[in-house]
Amino acid sequence: MNNRYLNIVLCAATLLFAPLAQAADIAIEPGKEKGSISVASFQRIVKENPSQIAIVDVRDEREFKKGSFPGAINMPVGDVEKKMGDLPKDKPVVFVCPTGARSGEAYDTVKMLGGGVTAYFVDADIAFGSDGTQSVTERK
Repeated sequence: MNNRYLNIVLCAATLLFAPLAQAADIAIEPGKEKGSISVASFQRIVKENPSQIAIVDVRDEREFKKGSFPGAINMPVGDVEKKMGDLPKDKPVVFVCPTGARSGEAYDTVKMLGGGVTAYFVDADIAFGSDGTQSVTERK
């Protein structure tokens, strides 16, 4: 095999496997509250590998329509118990809301009912912009 052919094969292999290396799961670091994900960990995952988690926005539909995280699923906190079977089991579920109160309640519901769902919640202040932006601020 000549060097040119080998270089082409190696370049092709690098291009093929590079996206897989970049999409490696980022460690989920626990937050201060039991069941929470740290703000830094959540922000890093959302920025670098959002497909690693399922973001479930537990606000009501009216609030959700004003803006949320890209790809987020809307499941109002009052519906979590009856729709728990709709939650993915193949990746961690992270519940979000503006203050961590409803997302913490959703987390507690899932943990109480079991069902094989790996769940976390963001215990932070989250502002949702109508332009699709969000700001996540650690609670003091």
